[in-house]
Amino acid sequence: TLRVGVFCLSWRSVGPCPGPRQRPAVLGLALLLGLLLLLAAAVPRRWAAPPRASRRDERYLARAEELTATDTEDSSLNYGVVVDCGSSGSRVFVYFWPPHNGNPHDLLDIRQMRDRSSRPVVKKIKPGISVTAAAPEQATPYLRPLLRFAAAHVPPRKHKETPLYILCTAGMRLLPERQQAAILEDLVTNVPLEFDFLFSKSHAEVISGKQEGRSSHKALLVPLWYVVVMTFLSCAGVYAWIGINFVLGRFDHEDEEDAVVTVALGDQGKPLVRKRTVGILDMGGASLQIAYEVPDSGAISSPQQQDEAAKSLLAEFNLGCDVQHTGHLYRVYVNTFLGFGGNFARQRYEEHVLNQTYVHNR
Repeated sequence: TLRVGVFCLSWRSVGPCPGPRQRPAVLGLALLLGLLLLLAAAVPRRWAAPPRASRRDERYLARAEELTATDTEDSSLNYGVVVDCGSSGSRVFVYFWPPHNGNPHDLLDIRQMRDRSSRPVVKKIKPGISVTAAAPEQATPYLRPLLRFAAAHVPPRKHKETPLYILCTAGMRLLPERQQAAILEDLVTNVPLEFDFLFSKSHAEVISGKQEGRSSHKALLVPLWYVVVMTFLSCAGVYAWIGINFVLGRFDHEDEEDAVVTVALGDQGKPLVRKRTVGILDMGGASLQIAYEVPDSGAISSPQQQDEAAKSLLAEFNLGCDVQHTGHLYRVYVNTFLGFGGNFARQRYEEHVLNQTYVHNR
């Protein structure tokens, strides 16, 4: 009815409005013209070039490519090996990355290595490395299956330049320091005798959430090669926080579709506006870790309190290429709670049930 009325208005300028017998014909003509207009509008769209994919679509396509087998024939690829020695078992992860693109605002394109069947290159053994506490000379034989597994997947020509990190978490922290040192000493001494990976004393350590925070705070710039071997480590604290935010693309500052946050860091005059990161709660076998970004430290009242908090709870580090580019500067609260892991929680529950049963039955 609306189209006919408008059509009649246009007819009034040249003559009277059509009569009742003419109206069906007028309506048919109007519908025909409308169909022609729709067809004319649709044809260019059909043959036009497809719209450019959004950055989020490009990221999804890149993640799909990550599921394909790693091209070990590509000599430009770099590799990194990380052994995560947890309380209930140890896992080895192998990662690779192409050369950096040169943009100081971008991080390395780190991916988990995949074998010829497109399966992730990862292997786990049980129990944890702490079982060698009474015989530390067995530490290297304990890890030998994992290291051989990694060596079989990394191209032999790349072994000497592939960093190997052996990092122990809560299971080792429960041991006396003397036993911890003996296990690490065996690894540092004997692993290089069997494997050609880039491995030294600084590559084997017992870490905790707070230790990670303090060490990162001392070194403002976290080198890219260090991010490579740490970023996917599933152990605790800062490393787990880096890993999950890296996987979720929260360090990519060019995508404006996600929520942003204003961050004030140090003595910078202008606050940063970038993607909001996510926090983590990581329950391991023996400990629980928590880490999340602190956008503004203004809640700390006095400079003295701020210094104390920074030393014990806050880790401030730069994941970028150099200290001049502050787009990847982050301040993270990190803490660890030893004895609150899944295995310990179950052990305490079983002890509680046993004690309650004993008291009830005398």
